[in-house]
Amino acid sequence: MARITEGVQFPSTDDGRRSTIAGGLAVWAAAARAVSATLADRIDHSKATWRQMYPELITKLVEEQAYSTERAIAVAEAGLDALYSTFEFVRDGKAMSIDAAMSAPLPNSLHTGFVRGTGSLQTSLTVPYFGEELSGDAFMAQINAWSEYGALEPPGAEALCAVSSRPDWLDLRHHTFVLLGATAELGPLNLLLACGATVVAVARGSPSKWLEIIRYAKGTAGTLIVPLKEPCEGPESEMADVAGADLLTRTPEICAWLKSLLPTLPSPVTIGTYTYLDGELNVRVSLACDAICSRIATKGSGVTLAFVQTPSQAFVLPQAAVDAADAAYTSSYLQYLGYERNARPAVKTAEGEPPRYVHNGYVVVQGPNYALAKAINLWRTVLARNRDGLRVSTNVAPACRTASMQHGNKNARLVSAALSGMGNFAPMLAFDAQTVSALMAAMLVHDVRNPHAPANPEVPLSHPWDLFSCQAFHGGSFRVGVKPQALSRLFGLTGFVWPSNPRPTLKSDATHSSLSSRGSVA
Repeated sequence: MARITEGVQFPSTDDGRRSTIAGGLAVWAAAARAVSATLADRIDHSKATWRQMYPELITKLVEEQAYSTERAIAVAEAGLDALYSTFEFVRDGKAMSIDAAMSAPLPNSLHTGFVRGTGSLQTSLTVPYFGEELSGDAFMAQINAWSEYGALEPPGAEALCAVSSRPDWLDLRHHTFVLLGATAELGPLNLLLACGATVVAVARGSPSKWLEIIRYAKGTAGTLIVPLKEPCEGPESEMADVAGADLLTRTPEICAWLKSLLPTLPSPVTIGTYTYLDGELNVRVSLACDAICSRIATKGSGVTLAFVQTPSQAFVLPQAAVDAADAAYTSSYLQYLGYERNARPAVKTAEGEPPRYVHNGYVVVQGPNYALAKAINLWRTVLARNRDGLRVSTNVAPACRTASMQHGNKNARLVSAALSGMGNFAPMLAFDAQTVSALMAAMLVHDVRNPHAPANPEVPLSHPWDLFSCQAFHGGSFRVGVKPQALSRLFGLTGFVWPSNPRPTLKSDATHSSLSSRGSVA
């Protein structure tokens, strides 16, 4: 792909280049300086080794944040401030600050297309898995099996079972969802439309992709709204030809369009970010989405934010996950071969705070740009829920076989083999994209509909980062005995020789009976 020189850009250096290493280091160092000058200096001086050292240094930054809520908020504010004060927006070759660009959208450059579905409302949750369509008791049995196996945290199992047992939650006819990156494989577009929601779909997309989405929407109970490059009252094929808007280069116009559109649509409103691009583009589009979200989901707006997270990051783990990882390590032969333990020691916390444990799930092959792109979402979550009082749905999704992971990058063959080999190391699991998309959409429904969901800022948490891990569907990475990065080579090697894709089942009917009661959430 040719370099995109317009839109959100990394900061330029003195010689006019746009260095992703220098730009990223400056942001991480600024974030760290809010809580530890020593760590900030280490990051500042790690340019030569950053691509190898970033997982450990960023994990140490999360450990600093684990000390207290105040530190987590301070890091989030400093990190986002550094992004907005250094990154630029380029239009017609002229660079300006992102704030300046967002204040000066081109007038009347986007138009609105409506597709009103004529189908019946979906009233039950169905998830594709191993060629089956799981629903009802079979779905809850599988959810509980994943939890028992160690791939899904118990509160996440409770959330999914609750959605399955509450068909009224699936009636979203009075809800609006804005999907930034609506065509993403892991996005919730299909389920939301099937459940009658009004869905504002923002993405680039090809005419053929938009035509597929438009035709799907017509058969649902939902309403699809898309940005158009020019007015169109013609048939669906003509609308598809002019549909879409580039989040990276049309950021100010998309934000202005949404601000004018949303007051006319059903409330409550949720804005979800589902974008993914390779390399430095991933950082830029994540920041573009944040520029939109932060200007619409303001304090007192009542707007909900939504994200899907990857387990390949550093997180503050539940005690039960740490205990499970420790137990797995002590029973694994890999400890005798020098493989690094997954569970790290407890970190220092403020007086009166419980012990906390930080997990280093980073995989070096994904690179520091991927880490920074996801940090933008993490930092916005912390500020939106804990400073601005907004509901935020942010759930970890397991490793899955998306097109971008298996075919869309230079490491695709290795990644594909690794996904095939994960199942050899319990409780690690990898899933098909269709399964994960449906599960994450169901988690979103739970977080929006259940007043007791941790997404609700009125529900107390011990620490802001608990939100990321409490319902995590991490695919086993929190509870596996050996650190995931240390296992990565074994994933790949065994994936070539002994590909494994296990399907966990419940150990007993008694366990099934007990765990299925999770569905009776008030």
